[in-house]
Amino acid sequence: MSGARAAAWLGALLLVGAAAADPPPKVDGEKLKQSFAGSADTDAFLRDPGLRAELVLLLGGSLAQLENNLSVRAEVDLVGGQLRLAGNAPHGGGEEEAVVCVAVYDGAVNAAILSAGAITVFTKSRDYAALPLCIKDWVTQVNSGHRDRFAKPANVRRANGGF
Repeated sequence: MSGARAAAWLGALLLVGAAAADPPPKVDGEKLKQSFAGSADTDAFLRDPGLRAELVLLLGGSLAQLENNLSVRAEVDLVGGQLRLAGNAPHGGGEEEAVVCVAVYDGAVNAAILSAGAITVFTKSRDYAALPLCIKDWVTQVNSGHRDRFAKPANVRRANGGF
């Protein structure tokens, strides 16, 4: 092995050793809830070190598409024990969308991307039924074209009349 090659190999080993010594930050769901539930500071939410590290691990090369598909977004919602950030690409509603869900109780992160008519879910779960409602409800809305958010379904009525 040449001297340059040996030095490169040693450098790679040192980097691996340093990375092993500093584990990635964990997602603290409770801390995120305290800081971001209802917050419009979605950039800071997505930059949280623990969440960012988990998104990098889950999405790999698809992280840029997730970020693009979250370009137009509202505040961080708290729904059923999950922090939820959903959005769409500029002028891409119904075509290019995404969601990030973080469990408050254990920091579990799930994400999904709608692109070119397909929904890709990024999760550690191997069972669709075990996904959090945050993901499954988003999938339902996306697949319905968000119709029920804008047009009243036939079986919905107001208690005191109207609608």
